[in-house]
Amino acid sequence: MIKIIWLLKRKAGTTPEQFRERYERHARLGQELAGHLISRYKRNYKIETQGGGTPTTHGSASSFGPIEWAYDCISEVCFATEEAYAENSRIFADPALGKRFYDDEEDFLDRNAVLMFRCEEVDTGTQRKAG
Repeated sequence: MIKIIWLLKRKAGTTPEQFRERYERHARLGQELAGHLISRYKRNYKIETQGGGTPTTHGSASSFGPIEWAYDCISEVCFATEEAYAENSRIFADPALGKRFYDDEEDFLDRNAVLMFRCEEVDTGTQRKAG
């Protein structure tokens, strides 16, 4: 499996709510263009951020506190095969299809801040059962 993680930041002047609404529409466009190649697509919208672990009064354990973090969404896009990933890349590099997709981002996404990671996912198999 090929996993791509995108860190996305809203354009200045765009509220978190406006960003989410526009990104959901944008995601539908992406699905229209290449959804047949994608095995999983998740969008994780920031609710709060914490970090900067500091020592507690009980010794070396760390606690986290609220921090500012520039990104508004972490998206995960997975492809079953290298071929599917390569075809997806070809679609978005196409002068007409890619332009349509990237032009759609102009009013809500800070493209200069976008980060992309190609990842190897490791599943520990330790999911809890509800209830």
